[in-house]
Amino acid sequence: MNTKRFLGATLATFVFIFGYEFFTHGVIMKDLYETTKDVWRPEDPAFFPFMLGAQFLLSLSMNFFWVKVGQYSPLCKRGILFGLCAGAVSAAPQLATHSFLPIPLTISLGWMGIDLIRGLGMGLIIAFIYKTDS
Repeated sequence: MNTKRFLGATLATFVFIFGYEFFTHGVIMKDLYETTKDVWRPEDPAFFPFMLGAQFLLSLSMNFFWVKVGQYSPLCKRGILFGLCAGAVSAAPQLATHSFLPIPLTISLGWMGIDLIRGLGMGLIIAFIYKTDS
């Protein structure tokens, strides 16, 4: 494993996740969240490190899976299938949130779409960074 490339890809993926989630949740989904504000915890900077930690672990995990599995599959070479599969694994449980949170189905479906696209983005970024390893 190329450690410099792994760390660079992990950092690039983390930056993508942070920016993408800020845009999707903070801009696109903001109005939907406002309609259900009683469900959510009030914004508190004390919880920010938990969000960053989760995003970093996702980035680290995706890069680890790419190194161990994704880069060896000819179908995953460009990261599309790898990213879509990872996105689908992340998106599928979002449908269940409608069953245990008092939120509209549109929020759960939105989360599914967000996760699917996030997975695709991560797969493409990782494949681009690792493309010269073929």
